[in-house]
Amino acid sequence: MVTLPRPIRTAFVRFFVACVLLFPVMAHAARVEVGAGIAQSNTHGDGTWYQEGFQHSLSLRSPAFLLGVTGDLTPNLAWHVDAVSLGSYSVDSWDTPVDANYNPSTPTHCNGACLPLVHVIGSGSVYGIAATLQAHTRGAWQFGAQAGPFVYHESWNLAVPNWTAATGAEGNVQWHSSNGALYSGQSQWALGYTVGATLTHGPLTLALSYYADGHGFKGHGADPWPPLWKGQTVLMILYTF
Repeated sequence: MVTLPRPIRTAFVRFFVACVLLFPVMAHAARVEVGAGIAQSNTHGDGTWYQEGFQHSLSLRSPAFLLGVTGDLTPNLAWHVDAVSLGSYSVDSWDTPVDANYNPSTPTHCNGACLPLVHVIGSGSVYGIAATLQAHTRGAWQFGAQAGPFVYHESWNLAVPNWTAATGAEGNVQWHSSNGALYSGQSQWALGYTVGATLTHGPLTLALSYYADGHGFKGHGADPWPPLWKGQTVLMILYTF
């Protein structure tokens, strides 16, 4: 489990307490909202689970879904508590197995001779609960901006089927080996945030949001061992009942 910095923990606790104190008002005026759209994942960049200089395939787009409740605190301020599924993402790449051997600026993409390439196959998913406050205009067409904490669950699984054959070593002790292959997988709950902009007309809302997640997993020494993504940009249409 990720240990969150004290200021983030304090801010989240205060937000949670405020939600609890306001719950009687919120519940009285609550409405159900559902949404569907497309999430585009943002990676940690060249060198994290893929190397631009070598063959690779990234799956960074996924359907996204939302189900939650919303209500008004004032004529210009609304609250939302939503369960959000941000989908699944994957990578299939060939990489030089030692970071110091990779250099995208050289003709061979390596410092000196390239080590035998290894085949990296990874996949994972992310979902969670977002609690946001939304400030918006009045009128038939309402423009809004919203932000809040995102408590999310992420999982990330990797397999390197030819690691032993290519390098003669098993590397990081957090990896498991079987029949000449390495594999590892982890999952955890962590705290991120979401921010976004909305356009509402009647029961329909068009929302463009960013979800910050992709926290690194512990237990890998100096290697932060994050999932492929560090966040998602999501375009979604919502309907409020």
